[in-house]
Amino acid sequence: MKLSSWIWGRLQAVLMIGLLALVTGCTGLQSNQDRVTGTVVFRERIALAPNSANLVVRLLDVSKADAPSMEIASITHPVTNPPMVFILPYDAKQIDPRHRYVIEAKIETKNGDLLFRNDQAYPVLTNDAPDDVSVLVKRVGPESAAAARNGGSSDVDRDVAAIKAQLPDLRVIPGSYSAGDSKATFKAYVTTDGEPVYVEEHRDLGDYGSSDIKFYYRNGTLLRFTEDAKRINFGGSSDGETLNFTLNLDFAMGRFAGGSKTVDGTPGTPDEHEVSGAMAQSKVALSRIEAALGEAAMAPVTGRQTFVCEDKSRFYATFEGRKDEAVVEFLGREPLILNIKRTGSGYEYANEIYSIRGKGQEAIWTGPSGSTKCAVSAEITGLALAPGDFPVVDIEELEKPDNLEWTRLINELMPAINSCLAVSSGDLTSVLKAWPLNHGMVGVRTINNNGGRYDCLAPTDGLGEVHTELVEANTNRLPGEGTVRFTPASGAYPGGECFSHQRLEHNGIFIGWLSRNNCTS
Repeated sequence: MKLSSWIWGRLQAVLMIGLLALVTGCTGLQSNQDRVTGTVVFRERIALAPNSANLVVRLLDVSKADAPSMEIASITHPVTNPPMVFILPYDAKQIDPRHRYVIEAKIETKNGDLLFRNDQAYPVLTNDAPDDVSVLVKRVGPESAAAARNGGSSDVDRDVAAIKAQLPDLRVIPGSYSAGDSKATFKAYVTTDGEPVYVEEHRDLGDYGSSDIKFYYRNGTLLRFTEDAKRINFGGSSDGETLNFTLNLDFAMGRFAGGSKTVDGTPGTPDEHEVSGAMAQSKVALSRIEAALGEAAMAPVTGRQTFVCEDKSRFYATFEGRKDEAVVEFLGREPLILNIKRTGSGYEYANEIYSIRGKGQEAIWTGPSGSTKCAVSAEITGLALAPGDFPVVDIEELEKPDNLEWTRLINELMPAINSCLAVSSGDLTSVLKAWPLNHGMVGVRTINNNGGRYDCLAPTDGLGEVHTELVEANTNRLPGEGTVRFTPASGAYPGGECFSHQRLEHNGIFIGWLSRNNCTS
């Protein structure tokens, strides 16, 4: 009988526990108080090969907020499918009942790239905390892995890289404040739920110079503080000279984890006042964001507004200029005209397929793929609007023998393509590739605005039953997939500098866009 990977993993864990119990029972050197046990789980439906990655579990002393956490004990062993059981022995003499201890769990590749990690604290041992815990680890994005390969030396480096990649999809809240002779402007990047992710400030300190400060947050907790300042020195032999000052501080679950500073290029070590000052400034920045969000929630939505949404969609909505109508503009789409609906409070505009309903600067956008929460943002970078003056190509031109792309057969495959698009999952769907199969069937691979890819099987004539299935792994790519995309006229062509677009017509009738990816071979 062949055991599943999950059963085998559990069996290995049970055998390990039994062996350990046997050893400790014989030697008397280990007690129940001398180990932390538990499980590590993740929710993603993927399998990890034991020879490809390791589970790393650490017991940390996190008692001091202004000092790095201290490792008490750690173990590393090959991964199994979750739940992964761990037994972490430690020296009881190192445990102070007045201190606070947590479990940290990570899954790393053999070369050290981070795949999963916990993003919340799991207290153990003291202050009535247990000695057995279940730790949830979450998948780290590809940006983080790339940062590690390119020299990122810590988990904070990888998290910061992921935050930077996320910024274009976040809501932007601008603001300003003054304190004495100092004036400052800031931009806060938050989720649609208002959770702070990143803040950048520019401070004009008057006669004392200037300072640029950045706050990075994870789960609303300070992750990194950086300052790049020009300070005017008063007093002494260097009176009036400008000092170039840099400060970089990293935090783990709100506690100082390490950092560096330079003064006129000379390296130094951050002192406790700089650490506590950064933490205090972070709290003030968070209070300003909270106040700005409160003001925004009460502000009426008028004119032309920019919305960002939880599903990463972005659009403009104009609420004035047309009587009883709102105009919604997505990337690469013809504008949508929505009619006003009577509501008890707030506002609602809709047509047969789409609607936007909200109050203040928050709204719910609803389309064929369902609803998503959106909020007004100060700006959106790279949001191109409705179709411009693109080159036109007739569908007959694609049938020429020198066309080696899948689009050469698009005319005969179009009935099947249309059937697949009619039942496609998600909004704003494009076709990555279509190809003929045996027995009068056609395969169609699609992608929606959230990056979800689906395989569709439909009859060549488009009549009859259509089957769709999610493509699980992003690496499962067909030859020529994505080289050129077809997007129906009702959809939105992809954005970005990599794509060049053509209007596809048939006998003078516009049927959609062809978008060629010039960044891939």
